[in-house]
Amino acid sequence: MKKSLKYRFLLRVFRLLPAKGIMAAPKEKAQKLFRRAYKGENVPELTDPELEISRRKVNGATVLIYKHKKASDRIGIYLVGGGMLKYPQPGQAKEVMQLAKECGLDMLLPYYPILFTGATLPDVYEMLYRMYKETLNHYAAENICLMGGSSGGNLAIGLISYINEKGEGLAIPGKIYAGSPGTLLITEEERALAVKQEKTDVIMSVKAIDSVWDGMTGGREVPAYMKYLQLGDYTGLKDVYLSFGGDEVFLAGAQSIRKRLEEFGVHVTMEIGEGMYHSYAMLPLAKDAEDGYRHFKEYIST
Repeated sequence: MKKSLKYRFLLRVFRLLPAKGIMAAPKEKAQKLFRRAYKGENVPELTDPELEISRRKVNGATVLIYKHKKASDRIGIYLVGGGMLKYPQPGQAKEVMQLAKECGLDMLLPYYPILFTGATLPDVYEMLYRMYKETLNHYAAENICLMGGSSGGNLAIGLISYINEKGEGLAIPGKIYAGSPGTLLITEEERALAVKQEKTDVIMSVKAIDSVWDGMTGGREVPAYMKYLQLGDYTGLKDVYLSFGGDEVFLAGAQSIRKRLEEFGVHVTMEIGEGMYHSYAMLPLAKDAEDGYRHFKEYIST
């Protein structure tokens, strides 16, 4: 594909920055760098004439709630990425507000536990499970859409396996949008493809994947589905939209994730953005990513 001038410039900038090296660093070093920027939760005070914006605590974590003043029967749950190294930023909270307005659905933005609070991946799943369980008191499951990019996309898909593992009979959400969902690589073929993709990915590498997941689990043994989306239990799930950048390492797991979902009868739409970067469809930094962002909004709107 022919890249726009702005996109080419951004790629040059990212290649000059140490982001890829930071993500691939041993977990202690990477966490130390992120800890320097850690300032706790920074939940902005937002107002809008169309929305009632409030917050509540779920299992000790803040959840920002965007509710239409003209009642909506649909809701989205937006899970940020970042490998459990940062809370949603104020700009992301504003973006979710805009999505609520443009797409006509209420929204939840959880400030789920991160590494600097002593949390590990099972703690995040339990918090999200309790939030989802509460949400079912107000919305039908078929009208709930989980969405997220990167590790947020992983959590959106992985939460289905957690719900099924808990065995409490909760209804499964109607659909999921997952942008570049992260996962560990399960076969030698996937790892070989990921190594090939390293040449074009300006953020992640195979080493970074392993380092990030080591940090998220905190050295604890976790169920296989928390590490490998390729091994999840997707019983009851009906519809998923997957998007991957054509130039990112997580593309290596795309086909096996899709195959696993389809084994459970899930209808899967998969978009691979030629020449695109990690989480491009939820992070349109240049006009090259605008089609992906539009498809994301169209999917969660219906």
